[in-house]
Amino acid sequence: MKTTLQLIGNFEKRNNISIAVKIFGDGSSVTEEFWDEEELNESSNIDELHEFLKNTQYKLSEDDGRCLSPVQIAE
Repeated sequence: MKTTLQLIGNFEKRNNISIAVKIFGDGSSVTEEFWDEEELNESSNIDELHEFLKNTQYKLSEDDGRCLSPVQIAE
């Protein structure tokens, strides 16, 4: 759990976005933008969730550095 919380914190800082992660009993999860509840990811296990949190970079506004809404993957 400590690793997951660290990855969530790093993800939020990197993407300048607040997220909520719901983890279910079978190990699957859903990640949503906290305020608008935009679904960002569905994972079938904790490893997939960790990969999403480590590797996803969203585009940020050039004006204020906030994550664009709706989110857009940075290329």
